Amino acid sequence: MLPSSIAGSYPTSAIPKGPYRYPREEAFKATTDYVKLTFYKYTPPFSAEGGGTVGADQGAYNKSSSGVGEKYSTLYLYMPEDIEGEYGGNWEKQNFSEVARGALKTFGTSAAGDKFEGPLKEALETAATTGSNFLTKGTGVANAISTILGKTNFGSVTVNDVFSVTTGQVLNPNTEVLYRGPKMRTFSLSYKLLPRNKADAEMIRNIIQVFKVATLPNFGGAGDKNASFVSLPQLVDVTFMTGNKPNEWVTQYKPAVITNFNVSYTPDGAWATGPDGAPVATKISIDFQETKMVYANEVSGGGALY
Repeated sequence: MLPSSIAGSYPTSAIPKGPYRYPREEAFKATTDYVKLTFYKYTPPFSAEGGGTVGADQGAYNKSSSGVGEKYSTLYLYMPEDIEGEYGGNWEKQNFSEVARGALKTFGTSAAGDKFEGPLKEALETAATTGSNFLTKGTGVANAISTILGKTNFGSVTVNDVFSVTTGQVLNPNTEVLYRGPKMRTFSLSYKLLPRNKADAEMIRNIIQVFKVATLPNFGGAGDKNASFVSLPQLVDVTFMTGNKPNEWVTQYKPAVITNFNVSYTPDGAWATGPDGAPVATKISIDFQETKMVYANEVSGGGALY
């Protein structure tokens, strides 16, 4: 196990301080809508601090920011023009042979609760019987054709090609669509930042610096003079706010990582600066990847929802 002075360490000078705001206002009113971005040290999920052990709380990384590491900086930005919520799952088709279909049907109708041993044995016996009977029918012929095709130069002809052109039939694929798992959510934010004075320009530069540092890994932390390791980029908790609480009407996200950060110093198609050399306009685009799954029971109820 790595010493705590090495693993995931950042030199203090590399972490921009905050909070930073754009527009540069001293405070937000109770009715103000805005985006709050809080940056945290990445905590390995299966480390002693991460708590990613058997039986650990599945609600970790929620909006109370439990399960995240040390807090670094906070940004307050205006609500972007495009706010979306994404939900989905990975579903894929799977073909089952006639033998497998019969066995699984037996297993599915016999299994009850956690008692799988008996139904599984019965399913295997059914598979053996079905397979024995089926060999004298379509599967036996298909196997024979497959053997011939493998030994003869028929090009890219398949078993189904042979059945199709000779009998007008193809083998039943017994296709089912199976759930493979959830899609991890991604989202993006985009801002055009226009400084009205030098203080605004400094604020914009600090905001960009926060995103740069949070996106990139760091090397040569405390206790690692030879830079043998690099520490992971930061986590970002993005919250759409109304006043001093999360907005209850839009999708909220669990802490995420930044997968891409882009800065354009010429968003209007031409280079232009103020008297001190600061760009008259800067556009930033940030792509995020959520780090934890979202479950159905987390999108029901009152208050701000995922």
